[in-house]
Amino acid sequence: MGGRLPLHSSGAGKVLLAHASAELLDRILGQPLRAYTMETITDPDQLRAELSRSRSSGTAVVHDELTPGATSYATRIVNGDGRVVAARSVVVRSGSIKEHAILPALVTSGLNISRLLGWEPTTRLRLG
Repeated sequence: MGGRLPLHSSGAGKVLLAHASAELLDRILGQPLRAYTMETITDPDQLRAELSRSRSSGTAVVHDELTPGATSYATRIVNGDGRVVAARSVVVRSGSIKEHAILPALVTSGLNISRLLGWEPTTRLRLG
């Protein structure tokens, strides 16, 4: 529980990076990205495309990118100003659970935490 993980190859990291400022995103993607496994995305264009999908859905799913045999599911947590201030994630053994079985509960918990931080459904998301 807790600790630091790389932004580009963890579920929580990808959620946070997807909602980061353009300056931070450019700085992270402008340096070589470490490959932790054969599945780690290190190509900046491919990662940008994935981060765009994550920004749209509010979630990230990372299969075997940081640790072989581990899948990370993550969702955003938003404050009352519409800024993503945290991410909630769950890591499971790859293949042990279906995405459609875990993501709804994870997103719901993220929305509940966001509401406690003052977020409302009408609040517009802000990057950075």
